[in-house]
Amino acid sequence: MTQLQREAKIARMRLVGMLGEAWRDLISGTSHACALAVGLACLILLLVGADWLTIASIQRQTDEYVAAGGSTWVMEYNNHIDGAACDRLASLDGVEAAGAVRQTDQKLVFAALPSTGVPLMEITPGARRVFALSTTGTSADDLSGGGEQVSVSKDADTETASEDGEEGVMLSAEAAKPFAAAAGSVLALRDGRNVQVSGVFEWPDDGRKSGFSYVALAPVPANSSESFSQCWVRTWPETKDIESLLRMTGIGSGMDATQERPQIAKLNMSKGSALDSASLFRVRLTAYTPWIALVAAMALGFIATWTRRLEMASALHCGVPKTALLMQIVLETIVWATAAVLLTSPLWAWVWLQNGDAEAAALADTMLRVPVAAVVGVLSGAGVAVMLTRESHLLRYFKNR
Repeated sequence: MTQLQREAKIARMRLVGMLGEAWRDLISGTSHACALAVGLACLILLLVGADWLTIASIQRQTDEYVAAGGSTWVMEYNNHIDGAACDRLASLDGVEAAGAVRQTDQKLVFAALPSTGVPLMEITPGARRVFALSTTGTSADDLSGGGEQVSVSKDADTETASEDGEEGVMLSAEAAKPFAAAAGSVLALRDGRNVQVSGVFEWPDDGRKSGFSYVALAPVPANSSESFSQCWVRTWPETKDIESLLRMTGIGSGMDATQERPQIAKLNMSKGSALDSASLFRVRLTAYTPWIALVAAMALGFIATWTRRLEMASALHCGVPKTALLMQIVLETIVWATAAVLLTSPLWAWVWLQNGDAEAAALADTMLRVPVAAVVGVLSGAGVAVMLTRESHLLRYFKNR
């Protein structure tokens, strides 16, 4: 047998011996793997839970802001707005919906309430989505209002509307309440005609622009020969140059001394004039949880391994190479650290199921940094403890046991 073969055989024997020793330590409880796994899992859950609650609070604040109309802009420019140009703003990045509105002198008088008329406004196809999203947060796919589903396409150019009202009208929740109307309902008018309800939208009294809590909205073509008086744009994240884009939908310069100037304002300022949720996310206190996990887990790994210094010094005294001892301790640490991560897996599953695919992926990317940092921490701490163990200190370790 050559020298090289003998060295390879010795290396294999050491590897087998190290794996066997690690296995015996784990099943005998010498490494306290179960207790350490539970402790590390509690640390991960505590830090991830704190970060998740903070992120959920920011998301809730953002949803309330968007649902209240804080990110919806309205330009008022009486009879000077191009409806088609306003609808086309919906194709821009960050714009969820856009459409034009104009007031009429007409009212819808229903046969069931002949003494009361519902004010009628005309809207472009794109504006239907704006009102369908009137109380919806950042999850724009959930177009529910007042418990009724309103399905509206974002691309206003693909929608058509007719002046005879074949597509029906949208009613505010207050206007629909006396008739218990919902999407698809057909209501009789006092003049003998029937009108179909295409949807019901909410308009709560939360500080938003008034005049739409009791109203009917009739669709008209965006390229109507008549101009509109208002252009509504709902954005998220908010587009920085939205005011300039809104002005481009106006007909006429508006700079004449005798001509009315366009007025641009947010639909609702009760939640603040602006909300930078990305900045809130970046500066949140729990953004440092991965570093806390790294330090705390490093301390846990060090203490858990340092308490076994007498055992390790004895192994070194018996001729076990420090590299083999290091590999043994690292292997044991990987086992209980992996078990700790698996114990926290229900939390990851719950986060994923409670959010959409994009949000779940972003949250997972953020919160998985904690268990990764924790595993790195315990391995580093355990490694440091092994490296600090000295065979020459065996007697001292024995006296201080």
